[in-house]
Amino acid sequence: MQNPLTESRFSMTRRSFLKMAAGAAAGAALFRIPVIGEAASEQAVKQRHIRPVSFRSLPFPAEEAAENSQLVREAYNGILAMVNTIEDASLRNYVLSAIHDPTPTFMQEYTSGSAVRRLYGCLRDQGLIDSSKISENQLLPPFSGRSPQAFLTAPGSGYGVSHHAYPGGLCTHVGTNLHITNYICRTYNEVFLYQVHRDTAIAGQALHDIEKPFVFQWQEDGSSLPEYTIAGQGAHHVISLAEVIYRGFPPDEIVAQACAHGAPTSAKEEGEVVGWLKAASLMAGKDPVKYGLLNGNGTGLPAPHRQEGYIVHLGDHDWVLSVPAAQKSVAVLKKIAEEDYGMDSKAADSSVFHAFRNYIGAQVSLMYLNFLAAEPDGAEQVRKLVHRIVTP
Repeated sequence: MQNPLTESRFSMTRRSFLKMAAGAAAGAALFRIPVIGEAASEQAVKQRHIRPVSFRSLPFPAEEAAENSQLVREAYNGILAMVNTIEDASLRNYVLSAIHDPTPTFMQEYTSGSAVRRLYGCLRDQGLIDSSKISENQLLPPFSGRSPQAFLTAPGSGYGVSHHAYPGGLCTHVGTNLHITNYICRTYNEVFLYQVHRDTAIAGQALHDIEKPFVFQWQEDGSSLPEYTIAGQGAHHVISLAEVIYRGFPPDEIVAQACAHGAPTSAKEEGEVVGWLKAASLMAGKDPVKYGLLNGNGTGLPAPHRQEGYIVHLGDHDWVLSVPAAQKSVAVLKKIAEEDYGMDSKAADSSVFHAFRNYIGAQVSLMYLNFLAAEPDGAEQVRKLVHRIVTP
């Protein structure tokens, strides 16, 4: 039997360690990045495979902005590559099928107004929605029988303004979180010498926003559909859980996914996760206790708590940086739009500006704009980059 203290997957001999260290030193010398000056910034931009458009061609459809982005396409392919490392073939195929087609299949239960009305009443009566803040008509997004867009083209969050709020932002967000989650799993193996259930953690992270293509539908003016609150969270969280419950995903994956927005580190926080699972189970028409999502009396998560939920929660913290980065970058883009492209302050909230920020965000990300702005001569570098992406 393998001894985890001596035969870890990541164990190595002294010779291999020294060899790796030498290679790492050489690699560090090869890829060392100096303080970004104008020339270095230009080189970084060239590596981003920018596809410029003329300002006169705006508004540009949001979906096409994502499809025209090398950044988004590579992030999407990276997600698929990470999911393909899930060892459980059944779970791997389930996750891939959801990403390839994020159609909210549970919505087939809500094709009539009476069905939506019953769901709304049940959620209200159990204190899972605030009827003063969300109406019956706002409970579920519009649905035509299939996903309104592909996973590839959805924003990472709400439009005004949250993390990765641009076409394809869902891919860069989930891709980032999967990398973080993967390295947390590796770190625990390397430091503590045990292996968590990585399949569960990777699947939970990959699926935690699976219904953002449904919730954040692109609108004609280039913004995304506004989001309402269910069980104290943005509706996408509960709706994503409802979909994986309806599709019959394993209970461990669903509980781990539910913890993305809050780990059960206290009775209060565990109660919040329980509320999300109860709301999602109501939507999916399933009993959360019988399914194995809650304990026997329905008041808590199955005990003892598995670590994968905590890891998914840790991995979903890209927003700590990406929310303020998005807010600051959009403010900078508004200033440039007014000064260099002739938009007035009112036009900055129009379909033309939405298309302007959407295309730029999809090409290089709001994160990169925020990073570049803090470099020496950052304001001018951002301006030059914007002009290269959307030619005046």
